[in-house]
Amino acid sequence: MTKKLGVLLVDVPEPKIFKYFYVVDWTYSRPGSRSESRFDIQSADAKTVVKNEAYKCTQEEAKKYPQFRWVALEDL
Repeated sequence: MTKKLGVLLVDVPEPKIFKYFYVVDWTYSRPGSRSESRFDIQSADAKTVVKNEAYKCTQEEAKKYPQFRWVALEDL
C-alpha cells in the first residue's frame, strides 16, 4: 500500500497577497561535496504550482513539523 502524500502549508493571516504559502526543499550538490538540503517558504495562487514545487511528505512525517499544516495533495 502506498502512503498518501501531502504538502506542508503555512497559515498566514489576512490580508495576504497569495493564496498558498508552502514549504519547499532546495536540494543541491556542490562540486566535491555531498548533497545538501535547504528548506524555504514559497508562495503561489495556483494549486498546480504548489503540487509541483512543494516539499512532499506523508502525514506521519509531517508530525515532525507541527508549525506547518499538512494537506493531502488531492485535498488542495
